[in-house]
Amino acid sequence: MTRTIQVFIPGVPVPKGSAKAFYIKALGRARVVQDNAEKQRPWASMIAVMTRDRWTYGVTNSAVHADMLFVMPRPKSHLRANGSVKGSFAQREHVSKPDVDKLARCVLDALTGVLYADDSQVVEINARKTYGGAPGCMLTIDADDRTTTQPEAQK
Repeated sequence: MTRTIQVFIPGVPVPKGSAKAFYIKALGRARVVQDNAEKQRPWASMIAVMTRDRWTYGVTNSAVHADMLFVMPRPKSHLRANGSVKGSFAQREHVSKPDVDKLARCVLDALTGVLYADDSQVVEINARKTYGGAPGCMLTIDADDRTTTQPEAQK
């Protein structure tokens, strides 16, 4: 049996930032920070909360298939004064930042511990970004109950 969830997460999609490590001599260890944590944390929280509300199966250990459509806001240069899209921009693809793989990575990390135990369980990703009306992410997740992960042997 396949379990499926489809949910729209409203808001401007935010990519997973690049990690930077700093060695803190007083602590004797490195600290890792995301370069856009202040924007990424609220977006990741929104993903987790909206998905948790609709996924009633608990955390799965199954193989997971993810489909993500990121709807990005149009730049003002694409719009007429009345708010309608200029003809030459109507079918234009979203070919600027953020990168679609970093957008997907943020979603997958946000769902760890909510839908699945670890994002390594994701065996298929289909991600696309486009311009559209309300910005956000249309997320569809399928988890196959018949496929379970096996714990790694202790070494």
